[in-house]
Amino acid sequence: MPKFMGVHTFPQGAFSREQLNQLAAAAQQDPAVRGYRSFVNLSEGKAVCIMEAADQKAVEDWFTRMGMPCDCLVPVELEGERGEIRPS
Repeated sequence: MPKFMGVHTFPQGAFSREQLNQLAAAAQQDPAVRGYRSFVNLSEGKAVCIMEAADQKAVEDWFTRMGMPCDCLVPVELEGERGEIRPS
């Protein structure tokens, strides 16, 4: 399934750790999208979320439903981990 990278900026305190846990759980149970990986800094109000979905619109709609502001959303072309880059 294609992956999409969402970059998010939100006010400090807008989300608690528990709310993020709920978002992560919801992303595992949704029929249209699946959470893949997230990186979050609550004190700075920043997050990067990698989501799997059939298309970008499904991810956009999911972030909107969840009340998660999204600065940009782009398809993932390459994926790297520990010095190895490969096609996504």
